[in-house]
Amino acid sequence: MELITSSGNYTVKETGASMSYDYDYRVFADLDDAIEALGEAVCLKLIQRMEKVDSNNTSREKAKTANGHSTRPVMSEEDKAKNKIERQADKQLLEALKNNPELLAQVQNG
Repeated sequence: MELITSSGNYTVKETGASMSYDYDYRVFADLDDAIEALGEAVCLKLIQRMEKVDSNNTSREKAKTANGHSTRPVMSEEDKAKNKIERQADKQLLEALKNNPELLAQVQNG
């Protein structure tokens, strides 16, 4: 078992301000490691909860799409591949800008 520290954020309703916080979570090497650390009953309960959450999320999105309420368009495999290529190109461009401070300054100054 390994303890990982990560960060999250939330928005304050009244002000719109973004607040950051840190949290720790456990990462287990395998199922046996999890059972040893948490016990079989707790592991089973966690697996059942995640199965319910995942099933609900998938079913909700399918129902929203079928009823015309989804804000996310249904994408073909071709669209997904095209978007992936665009994201990779954008990532490469961002990395190039990060590695060239003079060019980054020019872009930021217009």
